[in-house]
Amino acid sequence: MKAFETLVEETLEAIDMDELEAAADLFQFGIESGHYTKRQADEFNIIYWKVKNKLLAYELSKTLKANVLDLISIVSNAPSNIKNDKSELLNYVNGRLKALKGKVSGLK
Repeated sequence: MKAFETLVEETLEAIDMDELEAAADLFQFGIESGHYTKRQADEFNIIYWKVKNKLLAYELSKTLKANVLDLISIVSNAPSNIKNDKSELLNYVNGRLKALKGKVSGLK
């Protein structure tokens, strides 16, 4: 079993969803085997969602013409149940971008 710090470093360096999900599966196995503590589970969960939100935002930036930082913020605040459905997430992000454009004149 990998040391927690090593697993966290590899998770932070994930370049696609497959790597991220592999790290999550490995961590889940470690939890079930009793290798990690509750505190480590909480920490890993925070890191997992941080990386997943970033990867989703970069994936959406290929389709949408929007600032990646804005996309990361919108995806981070999206309900977690739509983050696994790309079309639903895309509709959500488009709606939020349209709402922002209507309220803030600086966004284009």
